[in-house]
Amino acid sequence: MTRQYITQQINDFLKSELRIEYDGLTPDTELRRDIGISSVDALAIAAFMQKTLGCKIIVNNLKAIVTLGDLYDYIEKTTSK
Repeated sequence: MTRQYITQQINDFLKSELRIEYDGLTPDTELRRDIGISSVDALAIAAFMQKTLGCKIIVNNLKAIVTLGDLYDYIEKTTSK
């Protein structure tokens, strides 16, 4: 799974399913501060990641995921094992 594929899947999900209307989605975009991801949204993202990308988030790792780049990195690392 390439970084480009991961980025596209996550960004498309944010825009279509969570209705994020933020045109500047970049790796530096902060999930909470910049695009307003709530706890419920985070659960939806986690479910999407598991179902579509085969990646499960471990609760202890959630605090380290602040930006979209952190999320892309996490998915890339956990799906390449």
